[in-house]
Amino acid sequence: MADAIRHRGPDDQGSWNDNRLAVAHRRLSIIDPTPAGHQPMLTASRDAVLVYNGEIYNYESLRELLRAEGLTCRSDCDTEVVLLALHHWGPRKAVALFDGMFAFAYYDVREGTLWLARDRLGIKPMSVADLGDRILFASEDKALLAADGVSRDVDTREITLRLAWQSRDSASSLFGKIDRLLPGALWKIDGAGVEKTCFWHVLDVLDPSRVVSDRASSADHMGSLERILSDSIGMHCRADASIATACSRGVDSGLITTLSTRFRQDFHAYVLDPMPGPSEADGAALTAARAGVPLRRVPLDRDRFIDLWPKMVWHLESDGWHASAMGLLALAEQCRTDGVKVLLTGEGADEMFGGYPWQIRRNRQWRSLTPLRRLLIGRNSFERKVLKARRSPLAKTFANTPLLDRYNLLRSLSPELNFLEIKLFDLLEPVKSLADRAYLAGCLFDMYSHLQDLLHRHDRLSMAASVELRVPFLENRLIDFAIHLPRRFKYRWGTTKWLLKKVADRHLPRQNVYAPKSGFDVSQQLSAGAEKLLRGGLLADAMRWPSSSIADMEKLAGEHESSRMRLVGMELFLRLYCGGESQEQLSERLRAVVARPAGA
Repeated sequence: MADAIRHRGPDDQGSWNDNRLAVAHRRLSIIDPTPAGHQPMLTASRDAVLVYNGEIYNYESLRELLRAEGLTCRSDCDTEVVLLALHHWGPRKAVALFDGMFAFAYYDVREGTLWLARDRLGIKPMSVADLGDRILFASEDKALLAADGVSRDVDTREITLRLAWQSRDSASSLFGKIDRLLPGALWKIDGAGVEKTCFWHVLDVLDPSRVVSDRASSADHMGSLERILSDSIGMHCRADASIATACSRGVDSGLITTLSTRFRQDFHAYVLDPMPGPSEADGAALTAARAGVPLRRVPLDRDRFIDLWPKMVWHLESDGWHASAMGLLALAEQCRTDGVKVLLTGEGADEMFGGYPWQIRRNRQWRSLTPLRRLLIGRNSFERKVLKARRSPLAKTFANTPLLDRYNLLRSLSPELNFLEIKLFDLLEPVKSLADRAYLAGCLFDMYSHLQDLLHRHDRLSMAASVELRVPFLENRLIDFAIHLPRRFKYRWGTTKWLLKKVADRHLPRQNVYAPKSGFDVSQQLSAGAEKLLRGGLLADAMRWPSSSIADMEKLAGEHESSRMRLVGMELFLRLYCGGESQEQLSERLRAVVARPAGA
């Protein structure tokens, strides 16, 4: 099992067992790379053991608290602080104090209790298989598949949900017998069974009164945001290893790159430079030049794209629907080639501060339900419209469908997400503007939908190259600050991420700060022709498509790039994990089909 995820920790390995539990660990040495940080780590009394993935950035302050209570540390690594905190304070108290990204298994020998946990927004992963007589856990599904008795049977409902554009990767496995801990999960496993709890969820911590009572000036919030963000970046820059930043033309990665110079001078930035297609390399060069940070361009041409595609799917354990995934993998591999172990990125800012176009659309579709509208159509008619809209308050695709269709979707797709949007909208009832309420609820919802796909993708693909990806925008204080900001600080005068851009205006080239959002685009030409892999493949059999429909699906994939990435990616997944084909074989197959003339 440990060998299956060697890429996550090539620097060291270890294992421990008693007659109830066996644990193994692969280490990527970043903080205190000496043998003192070896895992599994045991307490001096040998009555507790920890295996842990991630970083707790406030470990130094936690260590001081532990010292004040009479405990001493033998090392300078955060792992020992995590172990002592769990052992001394107990997991329920300790986990709430951790500021960082983590997935851990902590075994209290005194009580015979195993605790599994995942950080509050699910930056680090954990998969679990309950086989009745055994419970297995690991950072990735492939480690569980390496154990005896774990089935590779694929859940076709999960395939369907992904093809229906549901956000599933972070919280659900495509393998029918494997589950994944949800963000903020804390599981207690003992002789009585498995107790599943959640130590942090936005529904529990959001205080709407803070939103509606916010009277702070723009200048006050700008100062607070820059101070908290700078503090977070400072913590994320702590490493006894080489670090770098991912830098695009955008605000988020640009701010991370620029503010990192306050804490590290020995780093450079990377930017993906795909060929053909749009590139943000020139815009990134402007940011890097202003910050005084060397910039390295990472090329991505079609041959490299095709070569990386099966490898990307293997590591994601899913279809990897976005073409930018190959770009991230190429960037991570370049980091590793250059000896860089830590990469700082800007993920989370769009969800925290409102940077997506669909968030604007949510706001606009509610603007018609104003007090003036209530006067024009009458109170009863107005309230009926509000009630109907409330059943799908954040809809991007389903807003104009009949109510019956909405109920069908709630039943058949992902109820945990589809009902979450209603709960968030209702929780924000003190926000009187319906448009503002929908906008804010939408930003919170995106933390549990779109962001989850991003975090899953970025963890798996960075760790595929043995690189730790850190996300300073998802630090505890920054999350709390962002979720309680009123709409006017996120979207104002047609400007997304308004407050963040006001801070960025002090540090980045103005043409980058206010440039139209482009995302992490990769040209459709790089995947063109790959749809021919669907012929005679495994996906058609798994989904029970009639033979007469396969040509239609291939045509759809040929005309629509996102469908091509979804369908071909799922085909690759099935061939890798169920068909026994290797990454190299599939790269050659892809090269062969994309070389065929259209219609051949």
